[in-house]
Amino acid sequence: MDIDSLANFADIIAIPLALIGVLLIVDQLKMAREESERDHQRRQNEMTLNAYNTVRGDLRDTIRRVRLRLHLADMFDEFTDENLKQIMNDKALRDDVAKMLGFLNKFAVGIKHDVFNIDLVNDLAGKLFIRTFKQFRPYIEEVRKDYDNFYKDFEDLVHQLEDIRYGRKDNDPLNEDLIINYTPSEEYHYPRYFWHYLLTIFKA
Repeated sequence: MDIDSLANFADIIAIPLALIGVLLIVDQLKMAREESERDHQRRQNEMTLNAYNTVRGDLRDTIRRVRLRLHLADMFDEFTDENLKQIMNDKALRDDVAKMLGFLNKFAVGIKHDVFNIDLVNDLAGKLFIRTFKQFRPYIEEVRKDYDNFYKDFEDLVHQLEDIRYGRKDNDPLNEDLIINYTPSEEYHYPRYFWHYLLTIFKA
């Protein structure tokens, strides 16, 4: 076998070996990413549970104290104009309401920044978050007269929790917020175009 034949044979062998090497690298990267995501999920769950367990007692005591002062039987009771006046005229009560909503808003900020797990929060106290926001919405709207973004993260979280727990109807105009527009560069899917991508490289 002459030198040219050996060179051609080496070239033929090199291409599939290179392809196998690339596939192994891609597979290793995929495994590393999946492990990183699992590790992040574990840490996120731990932080969510720890934070919830830390504030749960104080939060529930504050909610119970506020509702007792306002004569609200439970989270489904109607919040009246008289309740709002009572809060605005009673500094201690208003401080308790601010503390209660502040606890919930801090969880919302943690979820917004991917510190806490929204699915776990939903399992632990999703209904509490939703009903508390709806019940005290008149007060929230009142304080927003001073600053529009009071408890905005809390409100955003409530909308997300409602999506998780109850879903949205197809004709809900809020569904427009869920539409994602993809550019052509985002339409690559592994491994659908993977071989085409490799062939393009080796043809170059």
